[in-house]
Amino acid sequence: MTRPKLDIRGVTKRYGEATALLPTSLQVAAGEFLTLLGPSGSGKTTLLMMIAGLTEASGGEILLDGQDITRTPAYRREIGVVFQNYALFPHLSVFENVAFPLRMRKRPDSEIAAAVGRTLELVRLGHLAARLPRELSGGQQQRVAFARAIVFDPQLVLMDEPLGALDKKLRDELKLEIRKLHAELRKTIVYVTHDQDEAMLLSDRVCLMNEARVEQIDAPVALYERPRTRFAASFVGESNLLDGIVQGGQVRVGERSLATAHRDRLPADGQPVTVLIRPERLRFAPGPDAALLQGRVVDVLDLGAVRRLSIVSSGTAGLAMTVLGGGKPVEAGGEVFLTAAPEDVVPLSESGS
Repeated sequence: MTRPKLDIRGVTKRYGEATALLPTSLQVAAGEFLTLLGPSGSGKTTLLMMIAGLTEASGGEILLDGQDITRTPAYRREIGVVFQNYALFPHLSVFENVAFPLRMRKRPDSEIAAAVGRTLELVRLGHLAARLPRELSGGQQQRVAFARAIVFDPQLVLMDEPLGALDKKLRDELKLEIRKLHAELRKTIVYVTHDQDEAMLLSDRVCLMNEARVEQIDAPVALYERPRTRFAASFVGESNLLDGIVQGGQVRVGERSLATAHRDRLPADGQPVTVLIRPERLRFAPGPDAALLQGRVVDVLDLGAVRRLSIVSSGTAGLAMTVLGGGKPVEAGGEVFLTAAPEDVVPLSESGS
């Protein structure tokens, strides 16, 4: 088995009686883009800061390329870090900001000039090398911060909410740039965000965190399509959560039985279970005999490309449905019959790992 680039073994963090991170273990492969996703207070930034060496771990081990760095000072970890607030030196030029890690390592001037020039061209800022940070846009400053994090060829790059201070248009542009740079450089990146769209677009895998622990680690599509818990289902994407009872390998919801292709997830017969059906996976059935669910449309939100329906259905707390725009519109007040493929009926557990 190939040795992981980053190996987190039972790492925990306590502040007195408060636990910021429960014992956590995960591995990151060389060249992988792993995102730590979760709400505020879930432990994701605490974990990142312990990997960086900026916060001391209360327990556990952190290994980088097989070497234990748990007690190694931050400046000796050969890790590049990109912060939300850029953390650029305001009195230094773009060139000198990017050169700083190399000067700290006492690299020769010729090597510094070549490395900085090459890295600035990579982030499309070579023409701005002489400017000060205050003369740059927010997006340009963030690209300088990224260049500084990679110029010394670190073993690992950490990014803490790097797009959080930017407006939506810039965030969308830089998400694509980060994705392109990762594809070119194949650096191992651990990225922290609470934005699920960033996580879905950028990541090879997503580590979803909640209440100071790991909820689920999976590929983005798997996390979306097959979440394991109620929290994962509700945090990532829109969700219909239906409470029912297991009955003969199906889920009884109200007067209807829902077949699922994930029977290995079901508890024993007679036990309660919650299933997920994503709004876009619901379909109109031709009539009541072919329907898994039925209800009345109470609201229609027409967004052009799609329409979002709010449906009141017996045996549920209400349903959301997303359909393509165009064609004959669905009107509020009408009765609808709904179905879903068994692979889109996903049983959930109450808690994660």
